[in-house]
Amino acid sequence: MGREINREAVANHLAHLRETYGDLPIEEVRDEIAAEQFESVREDFCDGYVGGAYAWVVRRTEQRPELTESMSAEARDDRPRALMILSRGGDRWGLPGGGLESGETFDETAVREVREETGIDCRPTEPFLVERVRAVSAGEHDDVLHGLRVFFDAEYESGTVSIQPGELAGAAWFAEPPAAMRPENERRADEFF
Repeated sequence: MGREINREAVANHLAHLRETYGDLPIEEVRDEIAAEQFESVREDFCDGYVGGAYAWVVRRTEQRPELTESMSAEARDDRPRALMILSRGGDRWGLPGGGLESGETFDETAVREVREETGIDCRPTEPFLVERVRAVSAGEHDDVLHGLRVFFDAEYESGTVSIQPGELAGAAWFAEPPAAMRPENERRADEFF
């Protein structure tokens, strides 16, 4: 019989999220990890990895930068925009975010990761999706890894896009959906655009 790694930590984080935000849109996800990668991922979970936080950051019309004198009035676009990133080697636009660090809450992780990856400061408002993940080996290892992926709606506070070139190929504000997006972006884009 395998071990249930991080099940209690995930339950504690979910309890904190419920205390903070009330009812949560939780989906159960089963990830199957390639047998040759499972032991490395398992070690990360045993060392305290619990999951990641991501943010759908929206910049409202009144928060857009002013046009410079050289730009014509026709260049003005008053639509709200959503921030998305393109990972190095990626071909679909995703949400900025990343792994929870020791002592952080998921909303703190979202703020830190958005700032690190894009140079943008934001304020999470509420989760629009919480994935409770059970990861198993595609091979014969029978441990189960428990984690969370928390996707927040967030408001733009300040900053200009400045990417982490070691991690990203790009970041941009979108007034219309890009052609290729990750599934969580598609879900939010259906309501936003």
